Amino acid sequence: ELCQQLEQRGAVPQARALYDHQALAVRAAREKEPKGELPRPGLVVTAGTGAGKTEAFLLPVLDDLFTTPRQGNGVRAVVLYPMNALAEDQLGRLRGLLAGTGISFGMYVGKTPQYERDVAGIRLPAGSSRADYFAAMSKAQLENRGETVYPSEEVCSREMMRAKGKQPRILLTNVKQLELLLTRQTDVELFAGARLDHLVFDEAHTFTGAQGAETACLIRRLRRFVGRSIDATTCIATSATIVDRDRPDAAHEFAERFFGVPSSSVATVGEAY
Repeated sequence: ELCQQLEQRGAVPQARALYDHQALAVRAAREKEPKGELPRPGLVVTAGTGAGKTEAFLLPVLDDLFTTPRQGNGVRAVVLYPMNALAEDQLGRLRGLLAGTGISFGMYVGKTPQYERDVAGIRLPAGSSRADYFAAMSKAQLENRGETVYPSEEVCSREMMRAKGKQPRILLTNVKQLELLLTRQTDVELFAGARLDHLVFDEAHTFTGAQGAETACLIRRLRRFVGRSIDATTCIATSATIVDRDRPDAAHEFAERFFGVPSSSVATVGEAY
């Protein structure tokens, strides 16, 4: 039922059944705090490699974007990856999912072009559909051109991301770049009007030790920078190894320290076959 709803809104290309842990993640993200109208501020998804953890955080983000449109064009979801290769892989998936939906997205990493004129590839015009995107992809592959096809929803350059009203609704990045975005004056406009409804950390188990502590501080800086309280942003962590059989509350404790939210407000979703 959820996938059919998202398909009608354009959030998934075709209806299919979700795995239980994916459906539970969406429900947990929708769930309200017991004594309030705000969603739970913490969600940890623990599932093995290849179990579909990406959908477990991406579908809640898309569900919120399509069901609760907001005023303005600020960033609503920031997704952080420990490696650029993971971010680039996710970018390719978002192109196919969001082409023709009107939901903007972009990736800000070291290789992101500085200026719009530096963006190489095929840029689809505004109003292009998902079918137009896949047709352009097929044509480029048949002609062996090897060119990247960009849907009109993709914000491709730093110049455009900094432009007022052009910020992507979904921003893919890494911790180092986020640190720079909050430091450089030229990038301040990127977070102008940002709602930060979702903050996602993929492969969260990599953020341990000193790096984990620094990233935890960065999370708090980001919330303060955009003026969001801890209960106004849903923080999501995914990991295949964060669960400890000898410590059932390990995921709650990690989320409490990492995201700075009460452990009692953290929902956990484990893998279901």
